[in-house]
Amino acid sequence: MQPQRSMAANRKTGAMARQTKKKNVSADAPIAPVDMPGLDSHLCFALYAASNHMTRLFAPFLEKLGVTYPQYLVLVVLWERGGPQGVGELAALLRMDLGTLSPMLKRLEAKGLVTRRRPAADERRVLVDLTTKGVSLRKRTEQMLGEFYCYLNVPVADLFDLKDRLRLFVNSAGPREGQVTVEN
Repeated sequence: MQPQRSMAANRKTGAMARQTKKKNVSADAPIAPVDMPGLDSHLCFALYAASNHMTRLFAPFLEKLGVTYPQYLVLVVLWERGGPQGVGELAALLRMDLGTLSPMLKRLEAKGLVTRRRPAADERRVLVDLTTKGVSLRKRTEQMLGEFYCYLNVPVADLFDLKDRLRLFVNSAGPREGQVTVEN
């Protein structure tokens, strides 16, 4: 069994791999093998664990509002945009596929929080808008968010810095083609 390398050694190897990649002139050149980092050294696992942890922490607060986390995100977009939104636009903003979003919108409609309608001008589109109940839920949500930030016990400045760094990662990592950017 191979001894586990330190994080500093893994970082150094990663930096060396990045330098090699920059200098590499042939796309066909073999990639130098790198020791497999431990689970806690994987960026993908750190992001996965953080996402799961945040969702578990947030769930009890959302239960008070009577919505799930994805439903909450739909409401946030509708509150932010202040008017009817097309299902396609919602899907793009939320980075969800229509097969996931459509049933969720039906459940939000059944709860009386949104309406869905087809405009006469283009019956292929479906517009989603907040009901009075959906609009009024925003005030309770604002209060809940204040409670949630206190519950996290992390300085708000650190939370906003983390959010900004994650937004930068989402907007810059991976291919650029057809990418939707997250706005402030």
